Amino acid sequence: MNAHQQRKALLRREWLFTVAVALALLVALVWGGIAKPLGDVLYDHFMRLHGFKSTQDIVIVAVDDRTLSDLGGWPLKRDRYTQLLEALDDDRYRPKVIGFDFLFLDPTPDDPELAKQMLRHNTVLPLEFSIQEDAKQTLSNILPAQPLDSAATIGHINLSFDSDGVIRGVQLANEKWPHFSLALHAKSNSAHPPNLTQSGYRRFRMVDPRVGFPMVSLADAIHNNFTRTLLKDKYVLVGVTAPSLGDRYPTLYSGKNNASTPGVAILASILNASLDQALIQEAPAWVVCALALAPLLAMLQSLLYLRPRYALLLASLMMLAGVALSYALLTLANYWIDPIPFILVAILIQPLWAWRRLEAMVHLIDDKAADLQQFPSTARHNSSIRHSREVVLNYAKLLDHAVASARSELDFLSTVVDEIPDAVAIFDPQDQLLLCNQKIKQLIATEQLEGLHSLADLAQHLHVPLSTLAATAHDDDTHPAPATFQIESLLGPRELLIKTANIASPSGGQLRLIILTDITDLRQSQMQRDRALQFLSHDMRTPVASILSLLRPTPQETSEHIQQRAKISYHAKALLHMMDDFILTISAEASSYKVKQELLDNLLNDAIEQVVDLAQEKNITLSDDSGSSSLFVMAQTRLLVRALVNILFNAVKFSPAGSKVSIQVTHTANQATITVRNPVHAQTDAHDLTPSMPGFGLGLNFVDIVIHKHQGTITRNIPPHGMATTLITLPCTTN
Repeated sequence: MNAHQQRKALLRREWLFTVAVALALLVALVWGGIAKPLGDVLYDHFMRLHGFKSTQDIVIVAVDDRTLSDLGGWPLKRDRYTQLLEALDDDRYRPKVIGFDFLFLDPTPDDPELAKQMLRHNTVLPLEFSIQEDAKQTLSNILPAQPLDSAATIGHINLSFDSDGVIRGVQLANEKWPHFSLALHAKSNSAHPPNLTQSGYRRFRMVDPRVGFPMVSLADAIHNNFTRTLLKDKYVLVGVTAPSLGDRYPTLYSGKNNASTPGVAILASILNASLDQALIQEAPAWVVCALALAPLLAMLQSLLYLRPRYALLLASLMMLAGVALSYALLTLANYWIDPIPFILVAILIQPLWAWRRLEAMVHLIDDKAADLQQFPSTARHNSSIRHSREVVLNYAKLLDHAVASARSELDFLSTVVDEIPDAVAIFDPQDQLLLCNQKIKQLIATEQLEGLHSLADLAQHLHVPLSTLAATAHDDDTHPAPATFQIESLLGPRELLIKTANIASPSGGQLRLIILTDITDLRQSQMQRDRALQFLSHDMRTPVASILSLLRPTPQETSEHIQQRAKISYHAKALLHMMDDFILTISAEASSYKVKQELLDNLLNDAIEQVVDLAQEKNITLSDDSGSSSLFVMAQTRLLVRALVNILFNAVKFSPAGSKVSIQVTHTANQATITVRNPVHAQTDAHDLTPSMPGFGLGLNFVDIVIHKHQGTITRNIPPHGMATTLITLPCTTN
């Protein structure tokens, strides 16, 4: 695993740890109810921001301080409520429905008449729940006194307090009894009556006491005809508002107004929500988690791929979007989704991820700095590290030191590249220029060098085909064959040799290395060599051949002249042979041969014919035991024949007079083997097999080079005495 993969794996582990913590926090905040108090605070702000719109169809008949003063203290006699119902029993004043926010539990003499008047109106009365002293603490209901319980519809008025003691919602049904306000709504024969069979907790918009509902005093409603006209076709709730009676409860406006809300106003708020079909449903925990999960995962993903500032900005935008969406659903769809769990997780995850990422980076800096110190360096940055009391500053200084060391190494490598005698350019996998040395500037003008950005630019400036520079190595050839071309450089006409290679990049991919070698001087030397060879092979041979032609015998020659002519002829022929040997030696060392298909028997016969005279002088028999065969080899004829001649010459030279040299050719499917055997003198030095006769001075090195250049092999077994064996193998074909 390379360094990048190690860093990626470490950061991925830290990210997975952060994701696990985030999900655990979300579950704890939602299902554990930890975030609910903050969510309730936000809900209260939303409610106050949106405001309260009360319907004019609800009127509160208040038992206020003036009522207590005029009608005779608390509790009021029930005949006062009878008087109210009698006064309203007129089509000019009759309400839609009347609800009494009083518990008529104890019977009184006034109850029969009150029940009689209730039957003339749509009346609703509350009941009371008492807690049983059993293990389950079950509730038992206490109905109003008879005959009131049968004269009116019954509903419960139990209040639902949240964990902070504030009333924000209501149970629609309790022990199968519908809520008092819903019973009022249903009693009025409304076009959209509530479903009294539904149950569960619902929130509602609480009345702002400063706005309130239309309110009249009970005393005025009994004695004042004009006041009673305000109650016609209204939902009338009769309840206590006098502060001294204590029927007040904390609501979301209590802290703002420094006062609690009367219970009858709370009932009116519930009725108002039912009439507007605006009871608020609270999203269950799984919905809150599901809706928070998508932005949370997006935010967590951004921690990996975005810079910290952008990740923080995205998290802030998501939190604002969550708040805005929650407000929109609350005000438009009467659906409350608490955004606080997501906001808290987003706020807590940012420092947590910053800590874990910083911890991971500090760990990596520490490890990589230690690795850098252990790395063998040629030009290490040797400045000392001054420690600070601040831990982060210590690691920052350590990073500075590591960067300075790496920069020193890069400067050194850049200097080395600049000092390379050849022009060097390195390109990335997209053929964009990464690095070039100073030698490039000697080939390309400065103004052109500024426009050198890619491999195509280099090919254009050098006036060579792009395919020449873009040649890449094959699977079985690490270094492609070099190519040469001529350019007009700042130094004049130059001939360059192109070499290309692929380098594995540490970060992945292949880098392209282009090396331009100036071979102008080498080419000039080659041309001089070629001219010298031409001079030797043609110009010098012509006068020597002329000398030999002039040495023809004449009738008037004396014996002294004949001896002189023989000496001159000997030395002239020796000179020709030496020139031939020199040319053959140079030709044998060529990088490649021009070959053609030749019959192996013809090559052997040519070689034997050149050695047969020497063999006859020593009375040695040359025996070709292979017989005729149709084996063909790809050969440079002159060089391969001369190599075979040298092998046979050595065999003849070091064999005793009257002996036999055998030559045998065998073959397999694609290989021919030439075996030469000859007896060896007892005094023969196995390491001194270089012929000394003029015309055969190329030596064994020449033979080895020629055989190997023909993709063959040669082995020699020359014992101190006995039979010497030389084996030559050559690739062949048969027709």
